[in-house]
Amino acid sequence: MFLKVMGLTIFALSQTWFNQALATTQQPNQSVSKLSDNLNMEQYCSEWSKKLRTIKYQGCLDLELKDSGFKSVQGRMLTERHFKPAEAFKNLPEGRILFISGIHGDEYSAISMTYLWMQNMIKHQNQTRQHWLFFPLVNPDGLYRSPATRINANNIDLNRNFPSPDWDELAIKYWKQYYKKNKRRYPGKSANSEPETQWLVKTIEEFKPDAIISIHAPYGLLDYDGPDHAVPNKIGALKHRELGTYPGSLGRYAGEYLNIPVLTLELRSAGSMPNQKEIFKMWQDVEKWTMTKIQRLENDTVQQAYNTAKTTTETKMKTNN
Repeated sequence: MFLKVMGLTIFALSQTWFNQALATTQQPNQSVSKLSDNLNMEQYCSEWSKKLRTIKYQGCLDLELKDSGFKSVQGRMLTERHFKPAEAFKNLPEGRILFISGIHGDEYSAISMTYLWMQNMIKHQNQTRQHWLFFPLVNPDGLYRSPATRINANNIDLNRNFPSPDWDELAIKYWKQYYKKNKRRYPGKSANSEPETQWLVKTIEEFKPDAIISIHAPYGLLDYDGPDHAVPNKIGALKHRELGTYPGSLGRYAGEYLNIPVLTLELRSAGSMPNQKEIFKMWQDVEKWTMTKIQRLENDTVQQAYNTAKTTTETKMKTNN
């Protein structure tokens, strides 16, 4: 009996010691993993801020971007950032907006404006009415080439690589006949062949956005692809004008095939961009468009949401003063 009790005691003590040792081992591993993530993000922000003068190193870190788990062709981290609706709008139906930027690495203004747009949303988080998911730099390999390029590291135009149903039949044919084999618009050997495109396609399937916003330059207009009921009139200073879609483009894949409203904000120049006030107006216009044209909320409900945001902002300003 004594030996049996001693045996059980020793077993219990050894089990306790093992669990403590395991916890001690796991804790440093978790700390190492977090440190590694921080170092990766520091490297990401350092590279980004050195390439584009609008991007500030600390400002990039303050965005609290997350590693999506996907990598570019050259192994660069592909990042994301969620913005959830402010507490004041929890009673409203939540719309989901996917914001895509930097699909073409040489469109500096589009990438820089996305950085400023996110800064704006951090500054005015109490006015966020929708659930936003930002992809600030889809094609980092293209951006960091010297010089920067529209295409990715495999020399493929990501905005011609989406798996639209007509890709196999028309993508290469269209590239040869319409673009005369322009290397900047090469769609690849097969649809959805690129890791960057695969990331976008998977996100669209899982996030299920109510709308997609894509930033480009330099046509200075607002393009739209998708269901007729959501056609916009104007976002900020950009007025609606159709550009059309192409085999493998985001507009044809998501807008026409998946029937998701796709807004393409074409800035006026690849080298310059709107100021913070104009960006704020564009953000507000996109949310209002989402609420009225896509969610189809009543105008009274939308106006009430805006009045709530205004009251919250004024109260916050008085408190700070």
